[in-house]
Amino acid sequence: MSTLIVAKPVHLKSLQNEYAVGFFWILLCGVTICIFLFDLNTPLGVAAGTPYALVIFGSLWLKSNQSTYAFVLISTLLTVAGFFLSPGYIVPIDIVLTNRLLALLIIACTAFMVIKIKKVNQALISNRADSYRDALTHCKTNRAFVLELNTEITRCKRYNHNLSLAIFDVDHFTRLVSDHDKKNEYYRNHLIKWLSKEICKSIRNSDQPYRISSDRFAILFVETDIHEAKEVCNALREKIFKVNQSEFHPGFTVSVGIAALEINDNRRKLYKRAEQALIKAKENGRNQVSTLPEIKRNNKPLIPAILLRSRTG
Repeated sequence: MSTLIVAKPVHLKSLQNEYAVGFFWILLCGVTICIFLFDLNTPLGVAAGTPYALVIFGSLWLKSNQSTYAFVLISTLLTVAGFFLSPGYIVPIDIVLTNRLLALLIIACTAFMVIKIKKVNQALISNRADSYRDALTHCKTNRAFVLELNTEITRCKRYNHNLSLAIFDVDHFTRLVSDHDKKNEYYRNHLIKWLSKEICKSIRNSDQPYRISSDRFAILFVETDIHEAKEVCNALREKIFKVNQSEFHPGFTVSVGIAALEINDNRRKLYKRAEQALIKAKENGRNQVSTLPEIKRNNKPLIPAILLRSRTG
């Protein structure tokens, strides 16, 4: 009997993370108190403050810089307090002072390294997020498209669900841009931003838009067969054509190729079939929607309120 794997809800994962962070705070605080008690009950007075560096290193697990600053402050105060509250010294006071100053220096150096490491990690996370989000259109990038298409194909095959892939390509984009503004990219960017907004407004929240090249977008229509995907894409193509016959963007049209997931498909096969459908739309005169395999108009009614509602988030 096959086992159904159910993903953990987002709120449950968030709750688990909160518990883990709280536990680690308690653990580090407990270790800090133990170090302080060891310092007070050991009449060495030499370098008992040095282990606080381990606590500061432990704060690496806590993402915020404030946690590190907090443990640095606590460690510094307890190191100084240990000097005054220690019951006695077995070495000269100048050695004790020297070792206390060394302990404070180690704490400061450790804090500096931990903060640097955290900043580098934050920069890496930020760069990774940027690599999955297009700066101009705020659609996901080609890198995200490759990863998420693989995921969706696996999911849809497992549960026997529909998945359609549509590729939008601007017709004669290079010539269109050069005719209007050859010296800068303002017109190019304006067209692409406008097109991305129209695409995002015309698909469901569950459908995913991607900018996979300078003038090409892809849409993953989840839980959608090829007939419904064609209806949505054709409605969007006609809207773009009608708007741009005015003085807004004269001559601006798009061609669309669509393919649906088949049992033996992988990412490359599905994308290649959608691209071949796009080529067919171009060859047939552009400003068209083509599918592979070719389908006739679907006879079953479509519910525009479901498939064409505005996208949020």
